Amino acid sequence: MKLLKFINKKYIIFFFIFIFLAIIKLHEYERWPGPAHAEELAFGWAGINLIETGVPVSWSTLDYPESSLVFDGIVGDKAGLYLPAKLYKPWLDQPPLYSLLSGGAAHLFGDSRDGVLPSAHTRVPSVLISLLTMALVFYIAQKFFNYWVGILATVFYGTSPIIVFGSRLSVPENVFALAFIGSILLVKRYLDRPTLKYAILFGCISVLLGLMKPTGFFFAPLYMFFIVKKRRWQDLIVIFVILLAGIFAFFVYGYHYNWELFLRILNIQSTRFAGWSGLSYIFTTPAHDIYLLYDGWYIFCLFSAIYFLFNKNKPRVISLLTFFLVYWLLVVVFSGTEQDLLPWYRYPIFPILSVFGALGFVKLYKNPNFITTALLVGLLLSSRYLLKNDFRSTTPPNVFRATYALALLPSLGHLLFKKNWMLKLSKVVIVLLFALGVFFNTKYIYNAFSIRCENVPSCTLGPSTRLSEVHLPIIWRFFIIKNYNTPSVINPIF
Repeated sequence: MKLLKFINKKYIIFFFIFIFLAIIKLHEYERWPGPAHAEELAFGWAGINLIETGVPVSWSTLDYPESSLVFDGIVGDKAGLYLPAKLYKPWLDQPPLYSLLSGGAAHLFGDSRDGVLPSAHTRVPSVLISLLTMALVFYIAQKFFNYWVGILATVFYGTSPIIVFGSRLSVPENVFALAFIGSILLVKRYLDRPTLKYAILFGCISVLLGLMKPTGFFFAPLYMFFIVKKRRWQDLIVIFVILLAGIFAFFVYGYHYNWELFLRILNIQSTRFAGWSGLSYIFTTPAHDIYLLYDGWYIFCLFSAIYFLFNKNKPRVISLLTFFLVYWLLVVVFSGTEQDLLPWYRYPIFPILSVFGALGFVKLYKNPNFITTALLVGLLLSSRYLLKNDFRSTTPPNVFRATYALALLPSLGHLLFKKNWMLKLSKVVIVLLFALGVFFNTKYIYNAFSIRCENVPSCTLGPSTRLSEVHLPIIWRFFIIKNYNTPSVINPIF
C-alpha cells in the first residue's frame, strides 16, 4: 500500500503527461519540419555511404577540390522531392559518429544511398533521444526544485513549437541537448562529492560528442572549469588526456581518408565569420529552422532566463543553470556565423530554457500583478496566430482586444483596490492562460503539416513509420483541424 501511495503521488500524473507530450512529439515527426532538410541529409548521406562503401560521401558548400567531386546534379525526383547537390568523396565536413547514427537508421530501413533519404527514417534517433531529454528535464527540475516545477518544465519542453520541431531534426545538437542537461546533474554531484570517476566520465562525454561534431569538444572546457574550481588537478590531467586522445582520433580519421583535404576543410570550418552582433542575433531570431518562428512560449522562457540571470540572490542550483546557459551562448557566438540563421547550434540550451520557463511561471503565479499578467497574456497565446493560413483566419482584431483587456481586469483591479479576491481571480486567469496556451501549442504542433499543406497547391509526402503514425487516443478530435481542405495534388516522393 505504501508503494502504491508513493507511485500515485509521484508518477501517475507525470506518466500521463509524458505519454501525451511524447505522442505530440512523435505525431507526423517526418512531415514537419519539411522532409529532406539539407542539414540532415549531409549527415545521413555521409553515414550510409560510410557504412555501405567504407567512404563518407555527402553534399557540401565548402571549397573541395574538383578531384573530390563525384556528383553534380539533382538528387531525387523532380516530380516529388529533389535537391540540387554537389556530392564529395571523401566528405570531411564533420566527424563520423553522428553520421553513423543518422545514416545507420536509413541503412537499417533499407534506403538507397543514391536517393533522398526519408526523414521518417533518419529522424528516428533524434526523436527518441528527445524523449529521453524530456524525461531528464522532469527529473532534474523536480530534483533541483520541486515536483510541480518538474511537471511545468516538461510541459514547456514538450509543447513549445520551436523546441518540439527542433528536437525532430536529425542533427547532433539534439544529442548535445541530452548531454548538456545531464551534465548539470553530473557537475552538481561532482561539486558535492568530487571523485576521479566523474573526470573520466566528463572526458568520455566530451570525446563522444566531439566525434559527432567538433562543437562537442567544447564540453571539455566547461567541465574543466568546475574541476579547477575544486582544485582537483589529477582530475584535470585525466580529462585533458582523454580529450587529447579524442582529438587525436579525429585527426587519424582525417588522415585515413585524405590528410591535405582534411586540413583544408578544418581550416575553413575554424575560420567562420563570427562577430559582435552574434549574441543579439540569437535573442532576436527565434527559430528551429532557417526561417523565423515567433513562438511566445520560447520567448517567455528567454525572458525568464534573463530575469534569473540578473537576479542577485539566486540559489546555488539556479546559478549553475545560468552559468551553463551563458557558457553555451558563448559557444554559439564563437563557433557559429555572425548573422547566419543556424538555430540547431542553440538546441543544447532548450532543456535549460524549459526549466527557466517553469520557474518563471511559478514565480508569476505566486505573485501576479498587472505587468506580469500583461506579458503572460501576450506571450502564452501566440500559437493561436500560427494556426492561421490563407484558408483560416486568426482572431478578429476587436475580439483580440476585448479578450486581452478582459484577461487584464483582475490584475488591474488588484493594483487599484488591493482586494484579495481580485488577487485570487488573477491567479485563476494565469492558470487558464497556461491551459489555453498548451491547447493552442498542441493543436498547432499536431496539425503543422496540414496547415502548411492547405496553403499550397500540392504537397510532398514521404514514407512514415509506426512512430509517426501515433495519435492521441479518444481526445484527438479536439486537436485536429476540422474541414481540412486536401490539396489537389499530393506528390509521393518514395
